Amino acid sequence: MKKRVAVVFGAVGYVAVVLAGLYLSKDRLFGTYAFSSIAVLCMYVYLIYTQSKVAVLGAVATHILAIVALYYSGSILYLSIPYMALPFLALMLRGIWLEQLAHTLKPWLEPILFFIAIGIYITEFVINHQMGVDSKLYPLAYFVANGFMIGDVFLDAIKIKKRVKQGYGMAAGEIAPTFTLLDEKNENVSLTDFKGKHNVLLIFVRGEWCPMCHIMLRTYMKESAQFQEKNVHLLVIGPDPTGVNKKMAEELKLDFHILSDPDLSVTHSYRLKIKAEHLLHATNYNDEKEIPLPASFLIDKNGVIRYCSNPDKIGEVVKLTDIFPVLQTIDKAKV
Repeated sequence: MKKRVAVVFGAVGYVAVVLAGLYLSKDRLFGTYAFSSIAVLCMYVYLIYTQSKVAVLGAVATHILAIVALYYSGSILYLSIPYMALPFLALMLRGIWLEQLAHTLKPWLEPILFFIAIGIYITEFVINHQMGVDSKLYPLAYFVANGFMIGDVFLDAIKIKKRVKQGYGMAAGEIAPTFTLLDEKNENVSLTDFKGKHNVLLIFVRGEWCPMCHIMLRTYMKESAQFQEKNVHLLVIGPDPTGVNKKMAEELKLDFHILSDPDLSVTHSYRLKIKAEHLLHATNYNDEKEIPLPASFLIDKNGVIRYCSNPDKIGEVVKLTDIFPVLQTIDKAKV
């Protein structure tokens, strides 16, 4: 239901973009400001609940439209371009450099970029006497939309860091809890299916709504063949139902399974359940507003955890090079 409502917001957003463009072509700036402000707010609702490329393109279009409108209002471009572009860049930053930043490293980066943009905006507000008050106030809609999402990212990182300090996940050397869950094809998959046959890299994701989880899974897909060559089977666990997982697996063209853990029981057994009342999507799974912490575990053929993702870098993508020394140790032990 939420996605359907979000799609309606997206449609309204695109209509507003077109209307704003028409008003701009007729040099009617007030109409441009009104409709592009509606557009950016609708596009961000669309983006929050769908994470679709169409939503990202819509958000980009609204920012470009805003810069053009500000230019026609007498804005100083070397000021307006940075203060309109920097907050949007801040939102994209963690996704672009996921392998370096993950979910929690340097959480101050996005707020710093945002406040630099605010500073540049205030500078133009003060020194540019050619712009009317309506033109000067117009960017506030964009700051509100970007600021809300940047604040959410920052708060999320702080909450995760606090939770990790209280204890995080399973440790190397422990026996991996066994489970049987439904995959994206509604077929049972058990950890014991791989015992004595394959090592397993078990990957926990927060859900289909999580943009960085999408990026993480795309990255794993690129290296899937290399993992298979080393007899490492990739297996993903998320809290979404099988239908949602099927759609995500098809969209990302994954050749490994996504298992459904709707009651977070397996997530809990791996000590990865976290309260996330600050996130809109946390209401999807249970009344306690809990979701999984993203983490990965290398489990050997005997069901023993041999490697855990870095607790200081939540959501990191485990590379084959990271676990290669461990695999060598496993192979030697077998011999």
